[in-house]
Amino acid sequence: MRVLVVEDSKPTRLLITSRLAKEGHEVDSAENGRQGFLMATSNQYDVLISDIYMPEWDGFKFISAMRVVSPHLPIIVVSSSHEENVLRERFNEFENIVETLPKPVDFNTLFDILKTIKVQTHNAVRKMTRIVCTIGPASDSPEMLGEMIVAGMDVARLNFSHGWHEQHEKTLNSIRKAEQEWGKPIAVMLDLCGPKIRTGKMPEGGIVLKKGQLITVQADPVEGNRERFSTIMPEIIQDLHVGDQVLIDDGLIELKVVKEGEREAECMVVVGGVLKSNKGMNLPVTKLSIPSVTEKDRKDLEWGLNHSVDYVALSFVRSPEEILEIKEIIYQSAKRSRGVKVVAKIEKPEAVEHIQDIIDVADVIMIARGDMGVELPAAKVPRIQQEIIRMCWESNTPVITATQMLDSMTRNTRPTRAEVTDVSVAVRSGTDAVMLSGETAVGVDPLNVVRTMASIICEEEQYATVNERQHQQFSHDLKTNPAIMAAASLIKSAATMLIDRSGKLYPQMSKWNRRVPSLLVTRSLHVARQSSMYKNIVPIIIGDNLTRDEMVFQAMARAKEWGYLRAGDLLVVVEGGRLTQGDIPQLGAFQLVHVE
Repeated sequence: MRVLVVEDSKPTRLLITSRLAKEGHEVDSAENGRQGFLMATSNQYDVLISDIYMPEWDGFKFISAMRVVSPHLPIIVVSSSHEENVLRERFNEFENIVETLPKPVDFNTLFDILKTIKVQTHNAVRKMTRIVCTIGPASDSPEMLGEMIVAGMDVARLNFSHGWHEQHEKTLNSIRKAEQEWGKPIAVMLDLCGPKIRTGKMPEGGIVLKKGQLITVQADPVEGNRERFSTIMPEIIQDLHVGDQVLIDDGLIELKVVKEGEREAECMVVVGGVLKSNKGMNLPVTKLSIPSVTEKDRKDLEWGLNHSVDYVALSFVRSPEEILEIKEIIYQSAKRSRGVKVVAKIEKPEAVEHIQDIIDVADVIMIARGDMGVELPAAKVPRIQQEIIRMCWESNTPVITATQMLDSMTRNTRPTRAEVTDVSVAVRSGTDAVMLSGETAVGVDPLNVVRTMASIICEEEQYATVNERQHQQFSHDLKTNPAIMAAASLIKSAATMLIDRSGKLYPQMSKWNRRVPSLLVTRSLHVARQSSMYKNIVPIIIGDNLTRDEMVFQAMARAKEWGYLRAGDLLVVVEGGRLTQGDIPQLGAFQLVHVE
């Protein structure tokens, strides 16, 4: 049986581990709850033995975290005998605690308990690929957000297609509260609504459209009927031309324009169905004159900049100029907001046509497969996804794969096999992040969805390899700092630590250093939060104004507390350009440290 012992007292820890090893068990140990959590989520154990009062994370926090990620993994609690009666009542809320033992431990009792534990399969959940979660009514409490963070959420998405500013502010405060409680920086992404075209008001129950009938789409508001209906975005009417497709409700209804006009367009029903209020309208072949940044988007962006969000996502991008427009708005805002990064959502045919130009100016790319699968033939989406991921890799631009990844879990507790394969393929292709939408915003069990997504990622990442194209690029990469390239080439280190004063180098580290943890040392909470979008980056915030060596020592101590480093490990420390104490202009530095 493989056992993890979490105990801060060295004599007690050594005694328990030695007696377990003597009985033939395979034993590891940790000095505090946070270190124990990292080990328990990086390896497979059959049982955990935990003390209660420890530094960093105490036993209750450790057990709470383990209940989130591995609710069926049995835990045996050891505590001082005078505490046992007081604590036993609190233990009742933890179904993963199978027994409590007083100190000093009666090993005969412990061995008898271990004999009763049925060994089960528990997957490791430590991952490199990021998880973006849309926050909504099902997940906006501090308690649920905290559990989702523990389960693997890295980025919280606020969807401004729904809700109002007061709601989003309350959610943002809950995110920051959960972030502080669990000590993990979380990036917040404000997703702008964009010019989302929808149907106007319809009668209750909708309107039944039959193939071959004629119906008019008009600019002026009207309650829909069998002859005509309106749209919430009347500007599109003048852009419609004879022969254009009008797809409604994710393409379930299809119309074809047969007569155009300034204020109304007559259409023939190609595919019928029930037409309801506020359903999305897609115009795949129509060249729209409406701007990508609406007046609502500008107000929402201003709110986001005033509330220190980390990313802003622009919907329905058609050209790189639209990304540059958003960046200019951000740049012209208050100085504190100039570091906000822009996510380009690729969902329009025009964006696919100009994809490389958009990648060149965007900070992050999101493959938004929902509208993309309506406006383009669905059969083309997998190949487009694969190509965009490849191009983003070559340009070192993070990419999010989004929409319907675990959609059935909005209603069910288990995903379909096709959904599991979809997530796995995206991870294998090299996506930096995968996104959950309705699954976490309004789903029946957001925590279970995040836990499921993390387990799929971890399973796939076990088999990750560098392909020939990536190997060739590594061999000829002249843009990446040479110190980072040297660190990525070393295979015997336990971790790589990056001293990144400017917050500009960690994207390079994320791209190439994916065999061991990449520890980002920064003074900036904002940089730490933004790094949560990047694969395999673990931020360590050192707020004190320290010398370079003092910063390294403090970061190493933190990494040991958390469980990333242990005595005897080899640590690689890298940093970028700076003037040395002797005023030598340093391009980069590479240092090997033996951890004591």
